[in-house]
Amino acid sequence: MRFGWFTSGRDQAALDLFLAAAREMESGFIPGEIAYVFVDRDPGESPAADRLMAAVRARGLPLVTLSSREVREALRKRRPEAETRRQAFDARVLELVQGFQAQVVVLAGYMLIVSPLLCRTLLCLNLHPALPGGPTGTWQEVMWQTIARRLPEAGAMMHLATPELDEGPPVTFCRFSTLAGSLPELWAALEAQLRQEPLAAIRAREGEAQPLFAALRAEELRREFPLILLTLKSLAEGRLQLTRKGAVVDGVLRPQGLDLTSQVEEMLAREKMASRFGAIPGRR
Repeated sequence: MRFGWFTSGRDQAALDLFLAAAREMESGFIPGEIAYVFVDRDPGESPAADRLMAAVRARGLPLVTLSSREVREALRKRRPEAETRRQAFDARVLELVQGFQAQVVVLAGYMLIVSPLLCRTLLCLNLHPALPGGPTGTWQEVMWQTIARRLPEAGAMMHLATPELDEGPPVTFCRFSTLAGSLPELWAALEAQLRQEPLAAIRAREGEAQPLFAALRAEELRREFPLILLTLKSLAEGRLQLTRKGAVVDGVLRPQGLDLTSQVEEMLAREKMASRFGAIPGRR
């Protein structure tokens, strides 16, 4: 399977994810290849994006660049022509990548919300830090909603990008208990705080440093890379097919997507053992 790779190369995490996917494809763990990498930054526009571009070139992969700076500026300032600019930008992107024949596009740290034109033309996979049917919005909003609603489970999902933000059909997901390990102690500490002041006041004062918030985010974050890599593996091996309606497994549409929790936890356990003993166990 040939994957397109869209990224803004904004930070080290974007580079790490690209390198992880490239390595897993080179090793055969994911029987596929990256057909091209598209970066919506010009060379020299961002040091972090430049490092990612250098990594792409070092691997001999096709690199396509087109700066979205003007589009982002128009969107940030809410100019009347912002949506027209975004449509025109994505139309140009489609022209640039159409010859690479990728079956699926991975939005991997791609910071520009794709236009209806692009997500209706390409099958685009996006990561969202919540379970299917769970909280929507930014990752910060998802974590605060998880706390406010006292959800017993949280997780992450890969879903199909659609014009409706964060509402595309789920493709894969993984879950974890919000009541495991040391989390009950953090819940209890927060409940004690809530007897003195409302959650909104705690959120405004402590923000992302609030202990329960930080712990839940850490649990979700460490599952993101395994979920993404295992999703690509499942697609490349034909375990699931991606359609406009979502994930199809054995010819049957899975409205909630494919549950990869056990595989994600297994990968995390292997990585923990590898870091402890200084060797990476075979994955095949």
